[in-house]
Amino acid sequence: MEALVSSDLFPATQHYTYLNAASVAPMSKMAAQATLDWQEDLAMRGTVHFDEQAETKVFESLRQTGARLLGAQPDEIASASNASEALCSLAWALSPGPEANVVSARVEFPSVVYPWLRVARSTGCEVRLTADENHVIDPTELMDLIDERTAAVCISHVQYSTGQCLDLAPLAQVAHEHGALLIVDATQSAGAVPIDVVADDIDALVTSGYKWLCGPFGAAILFVRRDLHQKLEPGLVGWRSTSQVFDFQADRLEWAPNASRFEFGTMAYGCAIGLVTATDHLLGIGIEHIHAYDLSLATALAEGLANLEAEFVSPQIENPKSSIVTARFPGHDQTQVARRLNEEGVVVSPRIGAVRFAPHLYNTPDDIDRTLEILGGILKET
Repeated sequence: MEALVSSDLFPATQHYTYLNAASVAPMSKMAAQATLDWQEDLAMRGTVHFDEQAETKVFESLRQTGARLLGAQPDEIASASNASEALCSLAWALSPGPEANVVSARVEFPSVVYPWLRVARSTGCEVRLTADENHVIDPTELMDLIDERTAAVCISHVQYSTGQCLDLAPLAQVAHEHGALLIVDATQSAGAVPIDVVADDIDALVTSGYKWLCGPFGAAILFVRRDLHQKLEPGLVGWRSTSQVFDFQADRLEWAPNASRFEFGTMAYGCAIGLVTATDHLLGIGIEHIHAYDLSLATALAEGLANLEAEFVSPQIENPKSSIVTARFPGHDQTQVARRLNEEGVVVSPRIGAVRFAPHLYNTPDDIDRTLEILGGILKET
């Protein structure tokens, strides 16, 4: 199997066997340069080049690219600084009352659940969480928590700790049958797993840019379905939330008529430009192509780990849907194993008492072979 991209595009891969996209992916050279170019131009010229028209173009470009990534329309896309911020705004926009509930999972990344717990302290709504035995979400249990009082189901497409990938369309169907919204955090899938918000009938979705999209920190993409634009008033509001952004009229608040009402303030514009560049690069390769390539790496890795007598935490290891592979090595200190791998230049993360591996498009079969060889030596020495 040939490498999907040249190592020249991802300089970090020339120095490390980098299997940590689920934490932070290395930026492509093009995305880093686009971000730096904007910063340098601002330093040299201030607003001479970055005037109101240029500022508007940054947001328009991200909306266009985000729409292509998610199968949405540009007016359904808003720019954000990170997923947590966007989820907080959505939670406060809904503000479910004391008779309502929100459904999620106990093993979720905290930022998926925390906004609802915070809203619940003010509104009295109930937050229902699945039990998640062995760090695995039971889709049936998740759906069984939904009832006629459920305001929203908020869940990650791919779980950060295990790589478990949920089938979103059936979940959306059950949520909508009960009048609830499906809100998805795609931070661990966008850029590595195909997403179609129309086919899966998703109401809102957010993804940060610094993981599988291979973009910078400080930029994210938010999707809000068109028929919700007039129903949701953002929980976070600022000068960019309005229909006439540059009017600066503090005595009236007239929302933008589309998802851009969730763009409430000044952001790291250079990072947004970098995210557009990074995402356009992935779209040029094809997300389905990247997905297939990543899964082939994950399958080879899992086979090698099994030969090293690993115990898998990832629940879909025989038929993976994401390339996150989380495993334990009996008789060993898992944190120590992860630390030794990192010392040997194999970049991974310790998670949930296990070691999490996360290969992406810049990795190669040789990376997998090297990882298994080094890991085998570490297990012998510890």
